[in-house]
Amino acid sequence: MKKLLYIFGIAAIAMSCRKYDTPPLTYPDSGSFITIDSLRQLYQTQGPTVFTQDLDLYGVVTMDENDGNIYKSVYLQDNTGAINVRMLNGGGVYEGDSVRIALKGCYLNQFGGVQQLDSVDADWNIVKIAVQKSITPEVTTIDQITTAKESELIKLENVQFVSWHLDKTYADKDNLQSGDVLLEDINGNTLVVRTSGYASFADQQVAQGNGSIVLIVSHFNGQLQMLIRSYSEINMNGPRFNGLVLSKDFNDGEVTSGGWSTYDVIASPAAWETSSAGGAPNPYVQISNYVGGSNYNTDSWLISPSIDLSGSTSPILTFDNAYNYNGPALELYVSTDYVSGDPNAALWTNITSSANWSGGSWAFVTSGDVDLSAYTGSNVHIAFRYQGSTTDGSTWELDNIIIKG
Repeated sequence: MKKLLYIFGIAAIAMSCRKYDTPPLTYPDSGSFITIDSLRQLYQTQGPTVFTQDLDLYGVVTMDENDGNIYKSVYLQDNTGAINVRMLNGGGVYEGDSVRIALKGCYLNQFGGVQQLDSVDADWNIVKIAVQKSITPEVTTIDQITTAKESELIKLENVQFVSWHLDKTYADKDNLQSGDVLLEDINGNTLVVRTSGYASFADQQVAQGNGSIVLIVSHFNGQLQMLIRSYSEINMNGPRFNGLVLSKDFNDGEVTSGGWSTYDVIASPAAWETSSAGGAPNPYVQISNYVGGSNYNTDSWLISPSIDLSGSTSPILTFDNAYNYNGPALELYVSTDYVSGDPNAALWTNITSSANWSGGSWAFVTSGDVDLSAYTGSNVHIAFRYQGSTTDGSTWELDNIIIKG
């Protein structure tokens, strides 16, 4: 019995030490290791790959599962890039761990356009070289973030969550549903921050002030969505700057998300709908009364949610617009007493002449600054009114509707 206990003791010690390795004095010979950048190039040329040969990947873990925002997953970064590592079993690998991953038996694939190393066994594929080797996040700005930074660790400074999301939580913890909140900088650039309903901080109210936040860059099929690495890295307690009041870019493919609505004063098959026709990099909204080979009498409105300008000092509306074909021009209105439903039940002021409008041929132009300072201190709705007849009708397109100041 003593001999058996001795043997088991030796085995236990060996197992407890199995996850650590001696740091190599030099990198292995060419062909026995690969960088993250090379993994990405391999996927570009070869597509989904199963590793059958002995090949090692070295890197430092930049995000783990501790806050519950990711599951059976970590993010790994080296000096050439970063990648999401999907594991067969959770735990045992933590932020700051310097690791060697034996790729044999693992898969290189994509999910939602994000490249990932899949089916990694934390017990058998991963060996810790050292701990507490945390990588310093790259300090950058919202406008510099693209999918080229996929899975990288970044830090944003002088940012805040948009005013209309301040009463939200990061996600829906009760129903375990993921949530999106919008981050902005002082120049009006925005970025979606997505949080899992399983995150330990899912039910926390979003940060109310201005400051810094550490994030992992992610996206879903090209649409950027950042991941909070740790709740403790949301340091946004400073005074807010005068930021966005409204932002609608239709990138989610939805016309009425964010409290927007449509209303047809005249029943018509014409409808506001999102489109990416013409090779547009992101969706926009469009409407036409030419349906099925015929023009229809149309009076259709696209109406914003209620916009609180009580905290604004010099609110400015901007939007992009384009059109083609002959027909009535699109009109722009603002109301202080509209509630819902038929816009004819409220008083609207026509401010069409305050904006710049496209000259046609599908050419997008910016509206320029439409001054809304006359409505400071009020709750307002803005609306775009489209009209057409049985003999003519333009196709109008809108995008990037923003109120700031």
